[in-house]
Amino acid sequence: MKILAVAATELEIDAIQHITPRKGVSLLKEVVGVGQVATCFHLMDAIAKTSPDCIVQFGIAGAFSREFSIGDAVVVESEIIGDMGVFENNRFHSIFDLNLQKENEFPYSSKQLINPHATLLEKTSLKKVTAISVNEITTSPVRMNYYTSTYSSDIESMEGAAFHYCCLMKKIPFVQIRGISNYVGERNKELWNIHSALTTAATSLQTFLSTY
Repeated sequence: MKILAVAATELEIDAIQHITPRKGVSLLKEVVGVGQVATCFHLMDAIAKTSPDCIVQFGIAGAFSREFSIGDAVVVESEIIGDMGVFENNRFHSIFDLNLQKENEFPYSSKQLINPHATLLEKTSLKKVTAISVNEITTSPVRMNYYTSTYSSDIESMEGAAFHYCCLMKKIPFVQIRGISNYVGERNKELWNIHSALTTAATSLQTFLSTY
């Protein structure tokens, strides 16, 4: 059995270099780049080359709520592409609002990219969250309020939705594990703790691999 672990950056992939799966499972690791465009291209290329039985996306994320602590690890149940649309008349309109995409047309379900592999999510023993993926890192309180009130978003990344989209389209089981490195809106890196986030997330990945 082959499991492909992907991350946006070398920093994130380095955090799981020490991880070994159980006997009979091979773990392949790939850097797929920052952002949804790079993730789509390099992930699809890696799938074509390796034909994995399962794919894990590993990395950091920002949390919208203080319900989460810096250094927590979570598993993403559903993803939303947050900033694909138009800002018009003081309001953001998504591709679903604009009727450019049907909200229940595969791989979407109620506008979301939902991971249907409940058993895999449970194997992580992590809190399941709703994530939003953006091209522009969120700093505006107005935009933060829009994401949380409209989508009930727990965390934000720049790659998760692309990962869910590709895996759903290719019908490959998948899991997205994220460590909380910061709170959304805080651009002061002195308040971030990337090391703690990656360490906790790596431990969670090892737990997942030991039970997969």
